Amino acid sequence: MSKFDFLSSEIFGDAESFMEQRKRYASLKRSELESIPENELVFAVTSWIEGKFSEDWRNMGEVINSMPTPCIKVYCANHIKNEVQSGGFGQAFFNTSRDFIGIAAEGFRALEYNSPANIIEEALKLNFSVKSGGKTTGRSIEDFLEFAANDDYNKLDEDFRNKFSNEKFNRLARSYILKYAKYFGN
Repeated sequence: MSKFDFLSSEIFGDAESFMEQRKRYASLKRSELESIPENELVFAVTSWIEGKFSEDWRNMGEVINSMPTPCIKVYCANHIKNEVQSGGFGQAFFNTSRDFIGIAAEGFRALEYNSPANIIEEALKLNFSVKSGGKTTGRSIEDFLEFAANDDYNKLDEDFRNKFSNEKFNRLARSYILKYAKYFGN
């Protein structure tokens, strides 16, 4: 997460306050969970998880794989939600693995938010049959532009935007996080 991620945040007005809160939540305490506002709790727990990543995020997979299942589900659901909201499924598949996206669908199901889970699962099915041979990643801007130009995801991008509610996600995630509070924070 960079300080430019505040642009997609409805919580923070500037990059400095975003990064300040992110650093604060890197040492999140379980005892704090209930007092964190609903619209900030997912940010708090994902900041706590990302606080365990090395500065270059090379150990991201290792850290996520070492986390308890509730943490993985919330993290992946939030991460893929952010990818799809900022650049659609083309960006999500380009930037992350199918496994990560599949876990996001499981995460939405665990939160009992099934419409995003259904859309993500449709995107996964489509991705396996994309005309480009199922290409999911690349390393250059040309690769990204070629992959993102695929119009196959347009309907799913629109469905996600129309059916997804940040307020509902935050409410359901709060309930789930508090139910499994023993896994979140130090």
